[in-house]
Amino acid sequence: MPDLNKYDMFLEELGSLEKEIYYFLQKGQELVEANKLLNEKINLLERENSELKKKISDIESKLSKISENESHLIVSGNKEEREALKNKISELIERIDYHLRS
Repeated sequence: MPDLNKYDMFLEELGSLEKEIYYFLQKGQELVEANKLLNEKINLLERENSELKKKISDIESKLSKISENESHLIVSGNKEEREALKNKISELIERIDYHLRS
């Protein structure tokens, strides 16, 4: 009889271990799936970041071209031309800020 009691305790412990193993396997699968989704999101965000950096670079190059082409207006231009140029520069700065914030 004492052997039967030990055998029952052993089977109960095995059953308990099987439940814990199943639980850990389920958690492991959930973590793998969550990790996969996070990696996909990271890849998406990296692509978006790259696109935004390209847009910023394009805007900066346009701004430098505008400033090079119209720098002579600041020196020789009248007050209206200067104001127009200031407005154009302000718009470009706003666009850069918008792209940086998004």
